[in-house]
Amino acid sequence: MARIFVAGAEQARDRTDADRSLAHPVDRQLVIRSFSDSTYPELIEIERYGHGFFAWGLPPRDSHVENWFLMGKGDFVLLGYKGAYRYYARVLGRYQNERAARAIWGNDVDEQELRQYLFFLSEPIALGQPYSALADFLPEQFAEFERMPDDTVRRIENEFGSIERFVRRRLLTSSAGGPMLDMSGLIQISERELARLRAFDPDDGKSGRNQVIEGIIRRRGQPAFRQQLLAAYEYRCAITGCNAIDALEAAYIVPYRGKATHHPSNGLLLRADLHTLFDLGKLAIDTRTMTVVLADDITESSYRILAGRPLRFPGDQEQRPNTEALDLHRRLAGL
Repeated sequence: MARIFVAGAEQARDRTDADRSLAHPVDRQLVIRSFSDSTYPELIEIERYGHGFFAWGLPPRDSHVENWFLMGKGDFVLLGYKGAYRYYARVLGRYQNERAARAIWGNDVDEQELRQYLFFLSEPIALGQPYSALADFLPEQFAEFERMPDDTVRRIENEFGSIERFVRRRLLTSSAGGPMLDMSGLIQISERELARLRAFDPDDGKSGRNQVIEGIIRRRGQPAFRQQLLAAYEYRCAITGCNAIDALEAAYIVPYRGKATHHPSNGLLLRADLHTLFDLGKLAIDTRTMTVVLADDITESSYRILAGRPLRFPGDQEQRPNTEALDLHRRLAGL
């Protein structure tokens, strides 16, 4: 009998981790390097079935480890926060691997909070289904990670015939038909498809909603380039430290002129409003001190607190912003 697991991600760090490994696939080299050669065939199968590496993991607590051991291939996982289920996926494999957990979710995590009991998932479907809509079968409140009781699973199977039918009828569709995706979920799926196809031309002018999605994707930057910058800057704005991922954009220092300009050293991860100011030449970087310079006409605005603020750097020297490009941008801005 397949099992159903529900995971909560109420903390900001949890949602950052979800963006790293559920909203977007984990870099395959990070995964491959973190496992032994004997695991390679299994990982390739997981990558193939999952359309990339998507993962979640659990800190080493007794209840987590017990549920993790009960988890099997094909089991169902729902992750939610702020009153709604946000991701749905199925288990493809599980591994206890501290090295992989640090590669995926960062080296700055305390060992007791490290998601070392990890599991790979099928490509997650991003959702916006309220807990209350499934309250007749699933709990409206749950802990960090729980397994649904067997009698709950049997009741679902008796009523719907299978868990798959329950998911299709109650989780993935609404009375109007179609996936219960929120706008953020639609954007994530669109970005993943563009990255998979290595394409970036979101301009088909279909529906008003499509135009909104396409406009956001275009503004946030080429999907693969944005993901590089998110990882390089540890999911924080290079100037403010803002960690609201949906508000962070990939700003080109030298305007886009083909693939060569996609290198992280030609980009800054900026909050959306600062990206606008940067592109308008109202904000630049003094490379002698690597601090923020503002145009005179905004020094009396609420942005004045940013004047002289130091720029945050990626840890990798090769990913740090190119000073010649920053100098060119400042000259063009007249600052």
